[in-house]
Amino acid sequence: MIDRIKRLEALLLEEINTLVSKKAANGDFGGFVTITAVHISKDLSMAKVFFSVFGSPEDRKKTQESLNMLRKEIGAQLRGRLHLKRIPSFSFEYDDTPERASRVEAIFQVIEKEHSHEQ
Repeated sequence: MIDRIKRLEALLLEEINTLVSKKAANGDFGGFVTITAVHISKDLSMAKVFFSVFGSPEDRKKTQESLNMLRKEIGAQLRGRLHLKRIPSFSFEYDDTPERASRVEAIFQVIEKEHSHEQ
């Protein structure tokens, strides 16, 4: 069952990324958006779709709103593209992992500079 969920998550990640990329090419989002992960509930009824945005906080907010407005359209397109008994309902959640990784990297760079000046 877990393998099946993982395969479905990977499939949805790929498909949603493709659909969102097409919308992004039309300028429907603020900033550069990437779908980073999909986590499906054990009963396959719900999915959390995580996204990141390269841009300002306003871009992130606009992207979140746009994704939420496109939920039904994306769901309908997935039903047409995928031959599954049921497409899970999904919500979009902001993934701040890239932001946190960038802050950690900046901290490491400061520490490295300070260390090289001490030697």
